[in-house]
Amino acid sequence: MAHSQRVIRTLTYCNAQQLDLYAPHSTSTGPLPLVIYVHGGGFTSGDKSDLSPVFLDAITTAGYAVASLNYRMAPAWHFPAQIQDVKCAIRFLRAKAARYHLDGGRFFAFGTSVGGQLVALAALTGPHSTFDVGAYRSEPSGLTAVVDMFGPANLTESASGFTYSGIQDAFGRDNHRDLVLASPVHYVIPNAPPILLVQGTEDTKVLKSQALELYKDLKVAGDHTQLLLVRNMGHMFMQVGPKPIEPTMRTIGNDMVGFFNAEMTQS
Repeated sequence: MAHSQRVIRTLTYCNAQQLDLYAPHSTSTGPLPLVIYVHGGGFTSGDKSDLSPVFLDAITTAGYAVASLNYRMAPAWHFPAQIQDVKCAIRFLRAKAARYHLDGGRFFAFGTSVGGQLVALAALTGPHSTFDVGAYRSEPSGLTAVVDMFGPANLTESASGFTYSGIQDAFGRDNHRDLVLASPVHYVIPNAPPILLVQGTEDTKVLKSQALELYKDLKVAGDHTQLLLVRNMGHMFMQVGPKPIEPTMRTIGNDMVGFFNAEMTQS
């Protein structure tokens, strides 16, 4: 059953970008843990309104606030503008935590497609990184744990789903170093925040090998990671074939909440 949330729409944060902030109708008196959502769209499209109501409901019902971000788009703004905005949004929300009744020590994130890539980058590059430019620099941009849903992991491989024209749009040029610096696998280190990877077995856009590569690298580093393979699912939760995706989006949402809850009890 869907529950209603209180929402503050179009809060302006860094670089004239906006976010929507949802709060659960809960009886909690303490500050709320926060889950940040980062949309997909190949860095050239998408919007904060793309947040799945199924996931929003699962997260807010569990007592979390949710912030859904817009960020600067290519080709008008080339990478790393997008990860700079995500990092700045995290710092902005920490700076405003008291105003919006948020617990700055319990910030999580999830993203779809390049949004998954961006939340993985945000987590793996830590609380202070070369992507931390602009406002609210006294605040850290670290995350407690993230869920990367079918995000590109290694842009040097065609399996990432980035075409030549997509690379030109995102980066303004075709330079191998750009692709390395935009790839989550490049930043894997021990003691990284926990990452849950969600990947469709039938995804022909971002291939399963991308999630497997990042999962393997995280395991080798000794990091806490989980891989959830969704049967009958192509890119962006599309059903492929006659059978529904398994597990369902509701179950995926609950698994995400469970993953975040486990990290809260340990932190």
